[in-house]
Amino acid sequence: MFKLSDVHAAAGQPFPPDIRDPDIPAAHFDSRRIQPGMLFVALPGARVDGNDYIGDALHRGAAATLGSRVDPEHPTWRQVTAPDALAAFQQLARALRDRSAATFVGVTGSNGKTSTKQALAAALGAHGLTLATDRSENTDVGVPTTLSRLLPDHRFAVIEMGAQVRGEIESYCRVAAPDAAVITSISGAHIGLFGSIENIVQAKSELLTALHDDAPAVLPADSRWLPQLRARAPGPVLTFGRDPAADVVVSSRVTLDGTTVSLQTPGGSGQVHAPGIAGPIDLVFGAAAATVLALGLNLQPALDALQSFQPAPHRMALRRTPAGATLLDDTYNANAASMLAALDTLAQLPVEGRRIAVLGDMLELGDESRRDHIRVGHAATAADLLIAIGEDAAGIAEGAQQAGLPGERVVLLPATLEDPDSLSAAREGLENYLREILEPTDAVLLKASNGIGLGPIADALTQS
Repeated sequence: MFKLSDVHAAAGQPFPPDIRDPDIPAAHFDSRRIQPGMLFVALPGARVDGNDYIGDALHRGAAATLGSRVDPEHPTWRQVTAPDALAAFQQLARALRDRSAATFVGVTGSNGKTSTKQALAAALGAHGLTLATDRSENTDVGVPTTLSRLLPDHRFAVIEMGAQVRGEIESYCRVAAPDAAVITSISGAHIGLFGSIENIVQAKSELLTALHDDAPAVLPADSRWLPQLRARAPGPVLTFGRDPAADVVVSSRVTLDGTTVSLQTPGGSGQVHAPGIAGPIDLVFGAAAATVLALGLNLQPALDALQSFQPAPHRMALRRTPAGATLLDDTYNANAASMLAALDTLAQLPVEGRRIAVLGDMLELGDESRRDHIRVGHAATAADLLIAIGEDAAGIAEGAQQAGLPGERVVLLPATLEDPDSLSAAREGLENYLREILEPTDAVLLKASNGIGLGPIADALTQS
């Protein structure tokens, strides 16, 4: 909650004495997301210029706009301008953060950021009103968008931070100023953009080096990079993971109905049942429990709150087709680490029929792409049937056959992102093929990077 005068101050402009100063509940950079009374932040983008949508936002009821120019067809007193609207928006967000009494928790990592953020919001929400990043708005504009929703009553704020180059998380921390840090994992996600795994470690560590001296950090015990991460944490460290040496040790039991997670912690032990969820949800809950303890809070209310946890769509979801087949929908995104985790989950599912793995291209892997696709293929040999879709996914099919999966159990559906028609045809062929072959006792995993578009197929297969 802020006022129009706060927007003027962030833009470095005096507030005119003769206009109203309304309360503004939130801001957003997408005019389609504007609700009456909000601030629309108009930013230039790769495809469109947000300044072209100022009129649309005002028609939707925006109280004011922040951009680099005005729309002359609408009252100019409602339109604040700045040479760099994003910098002004970030300045506004930092001012809101500075006046807040909430505890701010920054979350980053190669995998599991969004699910961990949501679990943290549920766990901390048991102890007080908690703000959390919406969807996956974890970018330079997403972080201030989250902070724009701060209320005086918020006790906690969970801020998800993504990165594709070094320096990004550092810049987000200048806005969010975290009081605690959670790093979920370190892997080769986006390694094609970072250049090396060492650069990824450095980038994620920017969250740690931004902490004040006594601020706690929650780190993954199972990561081979734990010593480097621990060395960069200025305050106390609490670890989570499947390693028995972790401070919070997690284990899980997967059924066709969901996952039961067991936790052993310095604050006691407990279990959380997560219906309809599979995959590494144990690590997600472990990170949430460790954060609760690191902040000196009672664990049991947090575990109780996690009983009703639901991840974002297309993440680790156990779904059913109308005929009764089990579908493991992890179609939101993919890299080698998350692919291997999903395949491990598929192997654990207690099904009577076949285990079918539908795997597509993993994007943004750079020079590591072919190696990682082949590596995933090696792990796919536990599947009774492998369906690879995309261009780079040919490496998955190749790796599986190298590792001994018979050719008759491998189906390759070639397609390229550069040819949308071929990709559309491949997706249509995949959906039709699955409808033909799936039996009620089968389990099928669908996973690929977002660009391959397997999410709609998962939705279509589970519709009645």
